[in-house]
Amino acid sequence: MNNLQEILSQIPKLSGVYTYKDVNNNIIYIGKAKNLFNRVHSYFNKNTDLKTRTLVKKIDKIEYFVTNNEIEALLLENNLIKQFQPKYNIRLKDSKSFPLIKITKENLPRIVMCREKTNKKDEYFGPYIDSYKIKTILTIFKKYLKIRGCRKKFKSPYNYKPCLNYYIKRCYAPCASFITEEEYLKTIDIAKNILKGNTKPIIEMLTQKMWEHSQNERYERAAETRDQIKSISELETKQFVEMVNGDNSDFIGIFSDFNMASISLIKQRQGKIIGKENFILTNIIDYSTVLPDFLNAYYLNITEFPKHIFIPEKIDDAKILKDAINQKFNITVHIDFPQSPKDKKILQLSKQNAEIYFEEKQYKLDKIHSLRELKKVLNLTTLPRKIECFDIATLSGKFNTASMVTFTDGKPNKAEYRQFNIEGQGHPDDYLMMEEVIARRYQKLKNEKLPFPDLIVVDGGKGQVSSALNSLSVLDIDIPLIGLAKKFEHIFLPHKKSPLILPKESLALKLLQAIRDEAHRFSNIRLSKRYKNKTLQTKLLEIEGIGEKKATLLIKKFKSLKNIEIATIEEIAKVETIGENLAKKIYNFFHT
Repeated sequence: MNNLQEILSQIPKLSGVYTYKDVNNNIIYIGKAKNLFNRVHSYFNKNTDLKTRTLVKKIDKIEYFVTNNEIEALLLENNLIKQFQPKYNIRLKDSKSFPLIKITKENLPRIVMCREKTNKKDEYFGPYIDSYKIKTILTIFKKYLKIRGCRKKFKSPYNYKPCLNYYIKRCYAPCASFITEEEYLKTIDIAKNILKGNTKPIIEMLTQKMWEHSQNERYERAAETRDQIKSISELETKQFVEMVNGDNSDFIGIFSDFNMASISLIKQRQGKIIGKENFILTNIIDYSTVLPDFLNAYYLNITEFPKHIFIPEKIDDAKILKDAINQKFNITVHIDFPQSPKDKKILQLSKQNAEIYFEEKQYKLDKIHSLRELKKVLNLTTLPRKIECFDIATLSGKFNTASMVTFTDGKPNKAEYRQFNIEGQGHPDDYLMMEEVIARRYQKLKNEKLPFPDLIVVDGGKGQVSSALNSLSVLDIDIPLIGLAKKFEHIFLPHKKSPLILPKESLALKLLQAIRDEAHRFSNIRLSKRYKNKTLQTKLLEIEGIGEKKATLLIKKFKSLKNIEIATIEEIAKVETIGENLAKKIYNFFHT
């Protein structure tokens, strides 16, 4: 510290850039200042916050660069941060940039989706907000305009062998001269017109296709064509959100908390909102620097500038940044708080988006933290990314049902949910039912060589855990296993006499509760459905000629007694194995 005090006393009262290094000579923070002496000394004041004190404890060496003015300091700071990426400087973690459609400048052009303008010779359309719709549009181009999708480069004369796309009618194969280069370029011009908003001809053609599919009862293909029409229509009507004035502007909304901040940047081009970019900023030392640091990091590293940058609050460095942009790019931008009601409304929207994005990221972080905590408290060897949880449900000893829910990375993975019917006899035994379900589930995974979960959770205490463990032992399967008992939310582990008790605010406990409650909900749905179907079946069995199989088919078709009651004889007769005579009996049963 004595060495630091000596350096601090020598720092000049000039503009420049300062760097902090740790004991390993790694740069951990870079900053700029109008007055280096005042700025650097401010970190060492006694009344600084915890985050600043944490940074200061790690400073072993201070270096500085004197500049002619603040603009030079800002540009130098930006270059050094990009080069060294210090731990405690704000780091921008952005969402993907908006997708574009690119028509390549080749003899036989391709039409593809991209996210950056990498070649000035290529022609670009967009940006667009929805990448899924772009993929739909490109599919339409391949299917109906037969524009090539391969990445090969072709030169005249075109005597190449056609690929599979030609034989499945997705390409005209200009590479094989099945159409001329001029004819192929005409199809490219049609695609360009569509991208420019002249969509009427192709919409009429697709509408005709949809009608033909519908007439021929190809309903899935009709629905697919309907979605294609919708995507094409939005090129003309909904590519942008319309605004009144015609300026190019950026609107920056910000939300910060927990040593982290989110920024939502709404882009308006030619008076139209074309979408937004979201950023997460981490390692925040001083919340008051979040906005200026973001502006510096973002706008000194882009190539296309808006006329206005609207910010939620006035900052001292706005003029410095404006001058730095002008000096570096020879472009004039205005950085200020909006004045018009419309611009204020968009700025408010950007703030709302920033808060929503923050909550989404915080939710994901909570899930990661809960999994890490769970790994620690259960002493697991790996992070429990995949968890399977089992619950047993029964109704007065009947309709015994089990459910299994799967959580992947802390979130429900409904594609991997499973339900089990347990056809036991006599008095139901929760322990035996748990043993059966665990055996059935993991015998299947073992036989089919499918991956096991990282953790098994059973709804219950010692008894349920012991039953599940018995089945796993018989199968010679070793998977971490716990039980969560409802009453006191105690966690039971195999071979442990006392339960594990976590505090109520524990993220790991909250995750386990969410998984257990979801398994309980899912098993109750199955139980209710089995009870309802049995009730329906019992009623239908009163009809002469109806056995359990026919009753099941009727329930599957009509879902409820009410639907059977209002069905016509012809509709009932269409059910497999029913026929007209039995349909009349069923109809008369409900109408006499």
